[in-house]
Amino acid sequence: MNILGIGGYSHDSAAALLVDGKIVAAVEEERLSRVKHQGGVPRKAVAYCLETAGLTPDDVDHIGCYMRPGLRVGRRLPYRLTQMFRSPAYSLGFMAYELAHNALYIQGMRGLAGEHTRVHFMEHHPAHAASAFLASPFEQAAILTLDYIGEYTATWMGVGEGTTLRCLRQIPYPNSLGVFYSAITDYLGFERASDEYKVMGLASYGEPEFYDDFAQFIRITLDGLYEIDLSWAAWHYLPGSRCGYFSKKFIDRFGPPRKKGEPIEKRHENIAASAQRILEEACLRLARKLQAETKLKKLCMAGGVALNCSMNGRLLREGPFDEIFIQPAAGDDGIAIGAALQLHHQYTHSARACTMCDACLGPAYTNEAIRHTLDMAKIRYEQPDSVERRTAELIAEGKIVGWFQGRMEFGPRALGARSILADPTRPEMKDLLNHYVKHREEFRPFAPSVLEERASEFFSGCRHSPFMLFVYPVEKNQQARVPAITHVDGTARVQTVSAETQPRYYRMIQEFEKLRGVPMVVNTSFNVMGEPIVNTPMDALRCFFSTGMDALVLGDYVVVKI
Repeated sequence: MNILGIGGYSHDSAAALLVDGKIVAAVEEERLSRVKHQGGVPRKAVAYCLETAGLTPDDVDHIGCYMRPGLRVGRRLPYRLTQMFRSPAYSLGFMAYELAHNALYIQGMRGLAGEHTRVHFMEHHPAHAASAFLASPFEQAAILTLDYIGEYTATWMGVGEGTTLRCLRQIPYPNSLGVFYSAITDYLGFERASDEYKVMGLASYGEPEFYDDFAQFIRITLDGLYEIDLSWAAWHYLPGSRCGYFSKKFIDRFGPPRKKGEPIEKRHENIAASAQRILEEACLRLARKLQAETKLKKLCMAGGVALNCSMNGRLLREGPFDEIFIQPAAGDDGIAIGAALQLHHQYTHSARACTMCDACLGPAYTNEAIRHTLDMAKIRYEQPDSVERRTAELIAEGKIVGWFQGRMEFGPRALGARSILADPTRPEMKDLLNHYVKHREEFRPFAPSVLEERASEFFSGCRHSPFMLFVYPVEKNQQARVPAITHVDGTARVQTVSAETQPRYYRMIQEFEKLRGVPMVVNTSFNVMGEPIVNTPMDALRCFFSTGMDALVLGDYVVVKI
């Protein structure tokens, strides 16, 4: 059975293809269109998935889409009517937009179908939940999904058993931790719904000076849930960033919003730290509530909030669960996998046969294709006997190296297929990467890729973290050895690398350890700020020659700037 899953539409649209229950391809539309956070119908992504499996639209049995439009309109429009008196023009505009948006969404999804294809509009949060649980190694687990808003739900708590999902409770909009954190992102002068990770990084530089105020805003209730005091907010009745997401009460307490490009003050750092702390505390309480009800010791998480690595690290260290699985594309793009898996089990009633061990599900390019691109661009290159050893030597010399290997990763993290690599032992490397290559804010940290069996020597409690979704404390006696990946708060967002799933990347890190004495490299995504991660060899060449990278490794070929 061939099943397409569609994730996202308002933003981060993506497609995934299941063939007889196995994920054979998955990719975000942005990687192919080169438009960051591309929304709409993911036609290029669908075409890639079908081409990978040698299929046509007529070969697709089912398509699962990321949201149920009838439920969305049925819940959002009545709520908007309750806000008509406070904001009549916006409420009317919002309702008109919702009706048009849903009509275009339905038309676009049906336009992907072949002659015999059935199109299914899946409920948003259960599809999030399926993307985590049905792709996890757990036969039974508690499930927590948190995002901005689905049809109307913001937080979903449930249980997964075998191939079934059971909802325990839902928390509706406007009580959304995702909206809250996104509003803080906007207030601090970053891009809402795409730059939340900047707030997470900035939080480490501040102190939670305003935690008590935020604890009034996000109230943790006696039953272990949370509710939002909307007297601090304006997002539930105003049109967002044009008018701000917070009320006069919030502005009076914390001051005017930072505009993009303005200096970051200590106040901003402390607001970020306070917002991060209240998010973590709320999620810890939700996790404890969920564990107390289910008595389970394994947790699956999804939704955009599940990409908050600092929160995930605290949940792992201080929460009640022994193991946590988070699918690498935890946001709306990853619903493509969840929707497809739900339909597969619904129609086949088969046992689970899909565990995501790596995220490399996107396009790949042969050495012949890479060599053709290099030759056509008249670029000099070398083909060393061991590309792993040659790359390790370049990194050990202090070079910044673009690394382009195999199939591209699915999800927002570069995990050793489309990465920029550097030496973690050099304290100046963080500033060099931010200034000359990534062109981004100086407070942004960099992550390590470490040999899996050696991770616990450097990172407290770290055994298995293949998707770079957890922050771990760097062992104090190791911090001086790896300054480029040690954040200001003594932590790192860790990716563990195994020989089974990423043999070439693993061997390269082994070679690097022989030269510099540490079993890891700095790993950041192969892109510059504001652009998607590179997909093709030509994308990689453009990024390489427009930044301060020193060398580029494409398959078996190495390009070094003179």
